[in-house]
Amino acid sequence: MRRTRVVWSAIVLMFALSAAGAAQSSGGDGGRFAQSPQYPLLPRALEIELALSAAPKHVRDDATVWVLDKSGYAIARKGGNAFASVVSRRAGDLFPVCWDAEGTRSLLPLDVEDAQLRLSGKSGAAIEAIVTERFKSGLYHAPSRPGIAYMLSPMRYRIDEHGGVTRTTSNPHLMFYGPNLTDTDIGGVRGAFVFMNRVGPDGMMIVPIGQKERDAIVSDAQSLIAQVEQAIGYQPSR
Repeated sequence: MRRTRVVWSAIVLMFALSAAGAAQSSGGDGGRFAQSPQYPLLPRALEIELALSAAPKHVRDDATVWVLDKSGYAIARKGGNAFASVVSRRAGDLFPVCWDAEGTRSLLPLDVEDAQLRLSGKSGAAIEAIVTERFKSGLYHAPSRPGIAYMLSPMRYRIDEHGGVTRTTSNPHLMFYGPNLTDTDIGGVRGAFVFMNRVGPDGMMIVPIGQKERDAIVSDAQSLIAQVEQAIGYQPSR
């Protein structure tokens, strides 16, 4: 219970610091966030559905959902469990993720504050430097215990500085916190049973799900995929 109160205290603090928390605007009425082609705004209902697609049903039904509107990230729905779902957009890498209590405390702030830095006019390179410095200074903290983040959605897109959209190969997976671990540490090989997404305080051990489960997820998500790709302007290559 105490951990849950701590997590919600962190969420409330982020919410208060975010201009979005004060505005509570409807958002998602099309256009771009911070005038950036890399940060398209989605219709609010669509963003909620996309964010929740990251989690298994038994988690998503009661998870908190964050959405991006013109002022930044804001809570669209307060859930009853410790999980928080969001559509991350850092540096134009758009994907839904659902954090457990530890990820909500330690890593969700990177998305929330990335949006505020972007809104203030900071470049992607400047934001990455700020994130690195905040980890060094202790303002940001690596996960302090083992935990999980879900990325079960088959949707992930790269959006360049001109708004060009590329679809990333479908790879629904689980992520386990692995601060500063390397593939050598875990016997990881990219694309295999387990591997590191990156080396750093926010590094994750990636565990892809099985082909049968992946096929079922992709099949169930076809309508949502079509809606998202229309909203972000994705054009499949011919």
